[in-house]
Amino acid sequence: MKVIVQKFGGTSTRSVETREHMYKNIIRELENGNKVVAVVSAMGRFDDPYATDTLLSIVNTDELTDEEIDRLTSIGETISTLVCKSELSEMGYSVETVTNAELGILTDSHHMNATITNVEGSHITDKLKRADIVICPGFQGYSQNGKVTTLGRGGSDLSAVAIGVAIDASEVEIYSDVNGIYTADPRIVPDAIQLEYISYAEMLELSKNGAKVLNHRCVQLAAKHNITIHARSSFDSRKGTYVLGDEKIMKDHLNQLIISGITGSQNEARVTLVGVDAKVNGAGQLFEKIAEANVNVNVFNQALVGGGKMDISLIINDKDVPGVVEVINDLKEILKPQKTIVRGNIGKVAVIGVGIKNNKGMFQKVYNTLMSNDINVEMTSCSEINISCYIDRDDVKKAQVLLHEAFLG
Repeated sequence: MKVIVQKFGGTSTRSVETREHMYKNIIRELENGNKVVAVVSAMGRFDDPYATDTLLSIVNTDELTDEEIDRLTSIGETISTLVCKSELSEMGYSVETVTNAELGILTDSHHMNATITNVEGSHITDKLKRADIVICPGFQGYSQNGKVTTLGRGGSDLSAVAIGVAIDASEVEIYSDVNGIYTADPRIVPDAIQLEYISYAEMLELSKNGAKVLNHRCVQLAAKHNITIHARSSFDSRKGTYVLGDEKIMKDHLNQLIISGITGSQNEARVTLVGVDAKVNGAGQLFEKIAEANVNVNVFNQALVGGGKMDISLIINDKDVPGVVEVINDLKEILKPQKTIVRGNIGKVAVIGVGIKNNKGMFQKVYNTLMSNDINVEMTSCSEINISCYIDRDDVKKAQVLLHEAFLG
C-alpha cells in the first residue's frame, strides 16, 4: 500500500461542483489500492464566503496583531477539512481529519509568513491505520509556544510537501486549475508546450522568476528530500508534469528540452547611485544595510567611471524602493553620491533550462532576439540554467512570445 499526498487549492474546494472533481481524484487513488492524505485550501477566492481574503475583508487588520490575523486566516482551511470530511463520509468512505496541533508542522514565530523548522507525522500515520482518507488543513502550522502560524501565499503547497516528507509518502500531487507546467504561460504564449517532467532546479528558477504554478519553497523542500511532485489539474484526469531530481531525469528522460521555460515578471525597479566615492567600501556597507532592511537585491553592478568615482546599480522589487532609498539617504555622508536615480516600470524576462550551460551562444541568442525587436536590455544576470534580462515593463509579454518562438517555436 502506498500513501499519496494530494493538495487541492481554492479552485478545487470552492463549491459542491468543484469538490466533485476533487473527490474523483481521491477515489481514483483508493481504487488503485492507495491511501490518501488530502491537504486542502480555503474554499474559493474573494469574495467567496470562506476564502482567506474574504475573512480578512470583514475586519480592520490594523487593529489586529499578526498572531490574531493568523488565527483568523487559518479558519478557512479548517472549514474546508470539515466540509470535505462530511461529504466524503456521506459517500461511504472512511475519513478522518487533522487539527492544527495534530498536523505536526512546527514553525518559527514569524506570523503570516512562517518558516517550517520541523515536521512530525505520527498523528497522521496513526489516523491512516484507521481510515483510508485523512484530510489536513493546508497553509498553517504552529510555533514553539503553541500559537497558530500561517506559511504565506502558496503555503498549502509547502504544507503538502512537508507532510509528504514526514509520512514518507510515495508522491505529492499538487492540484490546480492548470494541467501541469508549461514552457510559458499559455495565456501569454498560445503555443506553450506542456512539459512531462522538469528538474527541481529548473522549477525553482521558474517559480522564483514569475511562474505561478508551484510555490518555490515547496520545490526547495521537495528537492532537499527527493520527493516527487506531480503538478496536475483537478478537472482533467490526464497526467500533468512531474518535478524530479536531476539523476532521475538523466536516467529516464534523455530527450530533455534544452529550454524548459520562458517566464516574466513586471514588478522590478532599478536604483542607480551615480558618482559614489570609490575609496570607501560603499557597496559593502550599502548591502549590509539593505539586508538589515529585509530587502533582496536581484542584480548588482558597479563600474569605475574615473576620478575616484564609481556608479552602483541595483535591481530590486518595486515595493522595496522606499526602504532602499531610506538606506541610501542614511549612508549619504559615507557614499557621497552625486545623485540617485530611481527607474520604475522595469520588468524581467527569464529563459530557463539545464541545456544553457552546455550550449554555446545562448545569451547571445536571447540578447539579439530582444534587441532586434526593439526591446532594450537594461541589465542582465546569468547562471548555468538561467538567463534573465531586465527590460521595460510594457515589453515583458511581447518578449516572452518572441523568446518562446526563438527557442521552442
